[in-house]
Amino acid sequence: MLYHFDGKYIYRGSSNYSSDILYTYDGKYLYRGKSTYQSDILYHFDGKHIYRGNSYYTSDILYTLSGEHLYRGKSTYRSDILFTLGRPMPVAILFLLVL
Repeated sequence: MLYHFDGKYIYRGSSNYSSDILYTYDGKYLYRGKSTYQSDILYHFDGKHIYRGNSYYTSDILYTLSGEHLYRGKSTYRSDILFTLGRPMPVAILFLLVL
């Protein structure tokens, strides 16, 4: 197992030790380590787009989630599909796929 996600923290391997926390996810933001400081925001998700850091600028959209597809950038063109998800997946796990 590469990662373990308990709904808030993403751990290295199958560990549950706080020293093995790689990321914190609060439902909107992915933070570095066990932090919730704004300066540690790596990505955020607005329900459709994954942005770089805490930005809401269109130019900072890294990925778009639409239906069962994850697209590169703001695109929803078939040629820009990175992943097709066969079932619902926690957004925190999507972040790991694109890190």
